[in-house]
Amino acid sequence: MGTWLTSLDPTVAELLAGSGYDFLVVDMEHGVADAADLQRLCIGARAGGAAVLARIGANDPVRIMHALDVGAAGVIVPQIRGVADAERAVAWCRYPPVGMRGAAARRPSDYGRRTKDYFASANATVLCCVQIETSEALEALEELLAVAGVDALLIGPNDLAAALGHLGDAGHPDGEGAVTQIRERAVAAGMPVGFVSASPDPMPALARRRQGFSFVTVGVDFAFLATGADAALAALREA
Repeated sequence: MGTWLTSLDPTVAELLAGSGYDFLVVDMEHGVADAADLQRLCIGARAGGAAVLARIGANDPVRIMHALDVGAAGVIVPQIRGVADAERAVAWCRYPPVGMRGAAARRPSDYGRRTKDYFASANATVLCCVQIETSEALEALEELLAVAGVDALLIGPNDLAAALGHLGDAGHPDGEGAVTQIRERAVAAGMPVGFVSASPDPMPALARRRQGFSFVTVGVDFAFLATGADAALAALREA
């Protein structure tokens, strides 16, 4: 179970990690974090005891390598449209000879103190998660599930609904049907599959876990803040 980080303040990462979330996702696609921000957030999350995943802004080698070199435990790659996209993401998450990641890790190697150990383990431990949110990815799902090195899938329900012609209606039956299809086929293939629930209400995320999703996110930093602030003020005004 994880949640999303959009704040650039490492104390927010530390605070949320201290709640006991297994992972925090730094949103570098719709958020404003860059590699330097991500490094600070990784340091904050480490102090709180949670792993950090970076949803990078695009399927780009430099963005992937920056995210991993500053200490993200893995990347979530958006806008996957086919096998070539997935293979590209995997290649830049892995060191040669199986991939093309540049061999210059900084923070993950403890600033050079454990370089050999990190190089020896990174290909097996860095997470490469691809997001299923396009109609093309849905059509190519069986092929994507067979791509070596893809460690997990994450369903982006808002973009998936939009891709199916239902922008702003993530709960549309067409979208829910696609979600079920993705989950069932991933589970059958032995592929971990996750779901994004942005609501700070834990019940939607719980419902997805009970459906059989391997991992879920609940809420986002600003939603927790807004919900708590609004509820407190509303209660005061009513009283």
